[in-house]
Amino acid sequence: MIKLTEVVADVIESHPSMIVVALIGAFLGLVWTAVCFVAFFATYLEYEEAFHDQESILSNGYVQKALYGFCVFVFMWGTQVVGNVCHVTYCGVFGRWYFQGERSGRLGPDSTNTITPSLTVAFKTSFGSICMGSFLIAVIRAVEAVVRQARQQAQGEGNAVMCIILMVLECIISCIGDILEYFNAWAYVQCAIRGVSFCDAARITFSMCMCANLKYIISDLLLNSLVSCGSMLCAVVGGLCGLGAAFAMGGQAPMLAAGGICGLSVGVMAGAAALNVISSGVKTILMCWAEKPEKLGVSHPDIHQEFCDRIAGKRDQ
Repeated sequence: MIKLTEVVADVIESHPSMIVVALIGAFLGLVWTAVCFVAFFATYLEYEEAFHDQESILSNGYVQKALYGFCVFVFMWGTQVVGNVCHVTYCGVFGRWYFQGERSGRLGPDSTNTITPSLTVAFKTSFGSICMGSFLIAVIRAVEAVVRQARQQAQGEGNAVMCIILMVLECIISCIGDILEYFNAWAYVQCAIRGVSFCDAARITFSMCMCANLKYIISDLLLNSLVSCGSMLCAVVGGLCGLGAAFAMGGQAPMLAAGGICGLSVGVMAGAAALNVISSGVKTILMCWAEKPEKLGVSHPDIHQEFCDRIAGKRDQ
């Protein structure tokens, strides 16, 4: 993981515009969050009386759960699309760096201008695949949210049997969502460097992981821990900066709390957006190495040899 992060850092240093894409993606995510909050809250205020009117269909518990699930679905679909557009863009940049313009096809012959063609692929060629994969995840997360709400209601009513059943169901749905999100992130690498459909990308990803024994390397990566810890660190720094700014303005306890919360939120968004570049870079390099390992052997022979040794060691075990 350390060696791969060093390689990714070298690519980011030579392509600093990826950080701009990350910041724009974080901003769009905040905008989508604000738009959804305003729309959902305004809708609730408009029909507040109907929600409490026993004769209205909106007072039905099942209808309210369906509306709640729909709101979660809309919010998650938008945030997933924004995040995956950025992810596909990063993967395109790292793919062009890896093959250095020698690959024909979707990557194109020009290896110097990487951001523009990568964004073009994300917004045109692969945008349908991005929306499809994001749609599947949004559906799973919406169902999970509805089941969680029903479980909390059963818990409040003291219905132990229903609470246990819904808790098990919530766990299963959550695992399905996590697996789908994880696999989608790898499949989008193929969408970025090959321009294939989402279903074809899933088939290619599974085949390459099996044929190239990439599963042995993936099993030893600490990628998710790196992104999570980095995001937490950025959140802490952002929260401290917000507290410091509020304290410098002579604010009282409410202002200090507001400053800390705002700084924490911005830190989480900015940290996750920046560190997702590393996650995309690691995934792209691994998938490109599975297809054409000799390219990495020329640019970074130590990493190439480490991969080969790790696979050989796992086979011996």
